Amino acid sequence: MDTKILEYVIAIAEEKSLSKAAERLYLSQPALSQRLKKLEDELGTPLFLREKNGLSITDAGRIYINGAHSILQIKREALKKISSMSRSNKNTLRFACATSSAIECLPAFRELYPDIEILSQRCNSPKAKEDLIMGRADLGIVLTASLEHTVLEYLPLWTGELLLALPDGHPEVSQEEIHAGNFEKLRDDYFVLTHAPSFARDSEEQILRAMQLQPNVICEVEDNVSRRYMLNKGLGNAFVPGDSHHEGDTFRTYSLNPPFTFYIVAAYPKTCTLSEPMKQLIRLLLTHFEHSAL
Repeated sequence: MDTKILEYVIAIAEEKSLSKAAERLYLSQPALSQRLKKLEDELGTPLFLREKNGLSITDAGRIYINGAHSILQIKREALKKISSMSRSNKNTLRFACATSSAIECLPAFRELYPDIEILSQRCNSPKAKEDLIMGRADLGIVLTASLEHTVLEYLPLWTGELLLALPDGHPEVSQEEIHAGNFEKLRDDYFVLTHAPSFARDSEEQILRAMQLQPNVICEVEDNVSRRYMLNKGLGNAFVPGDSHHEGDTFRTYSLNPPFTFYIVAAYPKTCTLSEPMKQLIRLLLTHFEHSAL
């Protein structure tokens, strides 16, 4: 059963905004609006009313959302039971990881629990969330701009800030210009962006929309090492985490206004009861991120 439309309607109701719900769901606003209109046409009644302060829920919308919560809960419980059955004879922990740094904890975990087979998968944040929600992963490491989620529990491991980075040789831009929203000196620049789909690319596009820039994309990269290399070669502007500046880097960084804060979190389904090995892996992750940078 495809329950995505149920999740879409719940997100719209919680955000009271199509644009905010679309960002949360990693969809474009037109696509989400089209899905909602199709559903309302099928039902023959609106689920939301558009008002000055955002969207308000109609009586039909409340009925639909209550039913959606019930259906999703039933689905989660069923997936949990099926997953438990399929792994009843296996001592495994499925780990979906959206940042390479977290994988460094696995050798220490294996020393503590040599009898547990840990199945780790390196993936982006949208994929890690999907695997957790659908019961294909037990624990995940994801990047997020919000610590709230309807289905997943988020435990913050690290808080970061995304900065604008300009290569050496770029015309001087002052922090005052950035804070004032004056980006004229960047209007025709080339940018190095992250591959899509990913949390980083969605964040970069959100910032560029706020800056009212249509960037010339010279290159798409997978990681901060490649991004720093491109910046140091002077090939384009980029956005980098606040603590990713290394000795020898030649590019300059600027804080945005308002600051763009993001989090690395340990994520697991709210219906999940953490086992002792899972708790221990989270402890290792907390210690790791306290003493390391991206």
